Amino acid sequence: MRKLILVLLPLVILLEAGCIRNSQYYLDKGNKLAAQGKYADAELNYRKAIQKNVNSGEAFYQLGLTYMNLRRTPDAYQTLLQASKLMPAREDVAVKLADFCWAVYSSDRRRPQVLFDRVTIISDQLLAKNKNSFDGLRLKGHLASASKRYAEAEEDYRAANAVKPMQPEVILGWAGALFLDGKSSEAEMLAYQLIDRNKTYTPIYDMLYLHYVQSKDLATAEKILRTKIANNPTDAGSVLELAGYYNAAKREADMKATLAPLENNAKAFPQGRLQAGDLYSRLRRWDEALAQYQAGAQANAAKPKDKLVYLKRITDVWIAEGKPEQAEKEVDEILKEEPGEQAATGVKASLLLAGRTADKTAKAVALLKPAVEKNPDNATLHFTLGRALAAQGDTEGARSQFLEAVKRNKTYLEPRLALVELAQARNDYPSALQYANDVLSINPNLGAIRLVRAVAMLNTSGNEAQGRKELAALEKQFPQNHEVLLQTALLDLRDKKFKEAEDQFRKLAQEAPNDLRSMNGLVSAMAADSQIDKAFTMLQEEAKKNPQNAQMRFLLAGVALQAGKPDAAIDQYQQLIKVAPNSAQLYMAMGTAYRAKKDIPDAISSFDKAASLAPKDPAPLVAKADLLQITGKKPEALADYRKALQLKPDNAVLLNNAAYLITETGGDADEAMKMAQKAVQLDNKQPRFADTLGWVYLKKNLPDSAVQAFRGLTEKYPDDPVFHYHFGMALLQKGDKATAKTELQNALTKKPSDEVRQNVQAALAKIG
Repeated sequence: MRKLILVLLPLVILLEAGCIRNSQYYLDKGNKLAAQGKYADAELNYRKAIQKNVNSGEAFYQLGLTYMNLRRTPDAYQTLLQASKLMPAREDVAVKLADFCWAVYSSDRRRPQVLFDRVTIISDQLLAKNKNSFDGLRLKGHLASASKRYAEAEEDYRAANAVKPMQPEVILGWAGALFLDGKSSEAEMLAYQLIDRNKTYTPIYDMLYLHYVQSKDLATAEKILRTKIANNPTDAGSVLELAGYYNAAKREADMKATLAPLENNAKAFPQGRLQAGDLYSRLRRWDEALAQYQAGAQANAAKPKDKLVYLKRITDVWIAEGKPEQAEKEVDEILKEEPGEQAATGVKASLLLAGRTADKTAKAVALLKPAVEKNPDNATLHFTLGRALAAQGDTEGARSQFLEAVKRNKTYLEPRLALVELAQARNDYPSALQYANDVLSINPNLGAIRLVRAVAMLNTSGNEAQGRKELAALEKQFPQNHEVLLQTALLDLRDKKFKEAEDQFRKLAQEAPNDLRSMNGLVSAMAADSQIDKAFTMLQEEAKKNPQNAQMRFLLAGVALQAGKPDAAIDQYQQLIKVAPNSAQLYMAMGTAYRAKKDIPDAISSFDKAASLAPKDPAPLVAKADLLQITGKKPEALADYRKALQLKPDNAVLLNNAAYLITETGGDADEAMKMAQKAVQLDNKQPRFADTLGWVYLKKNLPDSAVQAFRGLTEKYPDDPVFHYHFGMALLQKGDKATAKTELQNALTKKPSDEVRQNVQAALAKIG
């Protein structure tokens, strides 16, 4: 009998658990966890409750409240909206949704219309049920005031106040509408009535203070702040506000006296030293901030967690003062107290990056990677790792980390700015436009990013007119700004206004001789105006004046190539390489110069050296492969393309070129077709890719597919001799000699290269 009990007991427990763990079970559990502040765990249980019962309005409601606590605004809106739909009779749910929408609407500079409309709908519904609905009336007051219908707002607030007298939020809104409507005396009277009734509601003091400051009645403004403290003696924020006022008024003694309770009364202000230090930091009074933080750290020596807070602030001060050595000592102490601490790890890595050496950058990456894995939701760590990877030249890895930082912090500007910079470096204008818009949605007043957006628009299809308009607005707003004038000159160059561009670039180059972008623009304007030799001579003179200026020499070498003087370019590159012998960029440029000189062995040697110095960069391999292909060394060229594809397997150009060479060297036609098809999938707007795919079809003896591909190309690009030649060869393979002959003859009339002409003539000879 005992054995039977042992077997049946687990079954009973399972059956009971199955009965208990319904939607209500998870809802109750979520409520308990939420009450304890364990919102992430509460979220999981509310989701399970919804899985058990998709129509549980209460589960959606509680989940929405949890999202509010987690500051996940979009999720909170959607779940509260769903709760309201599932429980239309619950006014408290509708009011909570309306208040949430209004709070988000008021704090968002974009003023999302969808939120305004949702509040309007709810207030209308409340008043339809009860024309004296307190919540309906106060919401109507908010809406009217936001729409600058102040008289209407005043009536709505007055009606709400009649239902529930002297509710702080209503009085605040009502007084605000009165101030905006020019009824200051009435607004003041109402505000003081609320203070008499509710001395702890600090927003009403703030409204009065702002009003008196704007009215330049500083004595009364000060009096309001002092009254606020008298009525809220343990409110540190009020103390700091008055201290800030005295600082602005240059009343040092009064400021010190106001802050004294924060420093001396730890019982009333347990974080007084921290708060006083933060005020001094905001005022950039570093010595006083440091003194407060150090005193706080000493006072909390027996409380490691509290002490860490002060140590972090001390670190921030040292960094702000440009003293990384002292900052690093503090960080090391923090990490000794709490190994792996997130903020300290990030700061330590940032300090290493500030050293700008390969060794310190590698240490920063090694420090950050495990920290990011351990703390995947820390946006700052992702951003700092992105900076470290960018410093190592891993731009894709950096971009990935910046995107992770953005995903985890919707208002974090720094990674967005870094994404803008990366997009600019790649001349990826669509991405630059996207990221610039993202930054400006958070802070619309960043002139430098507005300029980035204007340039991106100018270089993005369909946005050029708006880009010109934006650049003109920036030029009007910042008439002396170097960056704006530089972009204006570049636009003149683009519009072939060579004289205007040349004059502007020359002026900018004189004003900022170390910024070679202006000199580069000047050279480009002169070259476009058929003055390349004059530009070369000018740069030679500039290089003589600044023999140590490597950028000037590099620019001179490039102009020498444009002027058809490869020997002069090679001479400049050789001198630059003496100073920077491990520069892959210089060896790439040297290879290009040797190629222009038709010195193939030295060009290949230079590209090989560049490849050895930059093993993760496919560019040297591609440059060498292109040269090998032109000189008839197709198997060797294909080998380099394969190496490049190992580095960039999804590069359409590499796939296309490798596919073509595989067919030309008698390789695996199936492999070539897969590569060519992938290239077309990656970029179906590039006709050369479609041409290669058609050629592969031809080599695989698939004439119908080849004819279809080449017919489309010749119709769309009738002046390209290569497409006509390939179309003719496809028709010939299909057996249509007459049409093939016509297409081949067409190819000869389109100014083909010598190689194509010889191939066409050979094909015509076979036809007869």
